Amino acid sequence: MKVISGLTELQTSGLKNTGVTLGTFDGVHVGHRKIITTLTEICREKKLNSVLVTFNPHPQIVLGKRGPTELLTTLEEKLELLSTTGIETVVVLDFNRQLASYPPESFVREILIDKMCMKSLVIGYDHAFGRDRAGNKDLLGRMAQSDGFDFTIVPEFRINNQNVKSTIIRELLKSGEFELARRALGYDYFLCGKIIRGHGIGKTLGFPTINLAIPPGKLLPKEGVYSAIALFDHTQYPGMIYIGARLTFNDSALSVEMNLFDFTGKINSETAKVELTNYIRQPERFQTREQLIERMKTDELKIRKMLNKEA
Repeated sequence: MKVISGLTELQTSGLKNTGVTLGTFDGVHVGHRKIITTLTEICREKKLNSVLVTFNPHPQIVLGKRGPTELLTTLEEKLELLSTTGIETVVVLDFNRQLASYPPESFVREILIDKMCMKSLVIGYDHAFGRDRAGNKDLLGRMAQSDGFDFTIVPEFRINNQNVKSTIIRELLKSGEFELARRALGYDYFLCGKIIRGHGIGKTLGFPTINLAIPPGKLLPKEGVYSAIALFDHTQYPGMIYIGARLTFNDSALSVEMNLFDFTGKINSETAKVELTNYIRQPERFQTREQLIERMKTDELKIRKMLNKEA
């Protein structure tokens, strides 16, 4: 998969005869994949080059209309997920106030048609872009006829009678409806971060941990204990991860720390990816260290049984 960053690089990219879809694609969830599959099938049939146009930073962050936005995927994570979809080229456009003020007609003609030689456009049923989000399916339908490109609308994808959307998945993860969120994503929600030195509390309890620094703006799901799989040094390690404040130790700072089962080696990697597989319990404040240790032993036993059953 080729990645083109910005309008300047796009200008010299030499893209020709393309089928295009565009959007933020935060999370690259099952609804997004339905759109992408539709595009790649059309491109295969019409012998076009498939192109996905996305934006960085997320438009909501620039426009600030809904307050702080926690994203399901960083740009790097999104590109990694997109690389598994069959898309040939991803164009990452810098989203700023100037781009936001583009009339949708100008965006289609000056960027999609002139710079990408677009012959076919695929969008989701509710997608809108451009100034005042006027670039909707009705406008694009009219432009397809006047400007000579094919236009396809992909209907909504539903799970449990609910449309699959990034905003809804964020709400599911924050509220602890983890299984439904996993079905909507199509994969286990994951966190990627730099491995940092912690306070060493876990080691004194008999449960040494790796601590992760999660990039700003990445959504952290509901606080608590999860079963998880860590990936670093080209190996998978099962374990349990805690997201939240260290209540028993009166430490209000948010931590992300994982105990790796049966791990005795040395960690060479500076970063780790952690896939969260099941939500186990909410954070608790224990009166003594011994009570905390006993609960962690219970958590470990439960999680080991879960992971063995899933293996």
